[in-house]
Amino acid sequence: MSRHVWVLLGWSPEHGAAVAVVGVVGLDAEKPESFVEWVPREPVAGWIWRERLADANPATLADRMEFWAETPVAPAVRVEPAEGALGDVVRAQVDDVLGLAN
Repeated sequence: MSRHVWVLLGWSPEHGAAVAVVGVVGLDAEKPESFVEWVPREPVAGWIWRERLADANPATLADRMEFWAETPVAPAVRVEPAEGALGDVVRAQVDDVLGLAN
């Protein structure tokens, strides 16, 4: 499958680990297309991801995500993508993550 969805994690000073969910990025290598949805109120923890994704080309983003996912300060967790438009899938994943936080 050419579609990938990643939950982006940022550093949490409170926990001393990269456990703060800062956003979700979806990639579709066939198009190429990417879509990012940021978690509200996490701008500080998400600054590394914002910088990484600011100039990222959707055609090469999948390769970069594989590398970035393994970094200790700002990793990412790959999740199984649902069916539907990429933006809708990413927004639904953010909703799921925010729902789990309650």
